[in-house]
Amino acid sequence: MEVTNNGGLHLFSPYIYKFTYEFDYEKLRPRIEEAINIVENNSSLEAGDAISTVTNDERFQPHTWNELSHFQAWLGDRLTTIKEEHNFYERQSSVIGSWFNRHFKTGYTLEHQHNFTTFVASCYVKCPPNSGNIEFKDPLEYHKTTFPIVGERNFKELPVQTNDVLIFPGWLKHRVQPNTTEQERIVMTFNIK
Repeated sequence: MEVTNNGGLHLFSPYIYKFTYEFDYEKLRPRIEEAINIVENNSSLEAGDAISTVTNDERFQPHTWNELSHFQAWLGDRLTTIKEEHNFYERQSSVIGSWFNRHFKTGYTLEHQHNFTTFVASCYVKCPPNSGNIEFKDPLEYHKTTFPIVGERNFKELPVQTNDVLIFPGWLKHRVQPNTTEQERIVMTFNIK
């Protein structure tokens, strides 16, 4: 049990995990651009100057790329530890889909969750300073409706930077802030079941 300095107790396992993995962006760049260039119908979750490579075409799903085999092994090790911490009876998992989101200035992702997905891995392949953070919605929002809370009650911002990897449950609602820079932000997402 973890005790915070103000007396709060953390009795339960966390549901958001943050790690660091050194992505080789320049090595991945040609494949990312190829995947982005085939997008015909952008995801309805993307807004502003943004594009998503969500597709059923396996050629453009990064979890099928040899260039990311080391990352997948690394990710599998972290998932095993997380599942043990949460007492999962089934420890095996598989990636059921993956894609890239690219956000130029004004680009962002709307609030959503990942249905039928146990875990989401959100990987910041390229995240320039001030290009926007991810925000998570409090899963207890309905239980807290009687609390006299001032200000934003539902979302909490989590700062991110290049090479951050976030792992969280698919049911957890989240959104991504608009990119306010002139540089692109590229996030790779894995849905894991």
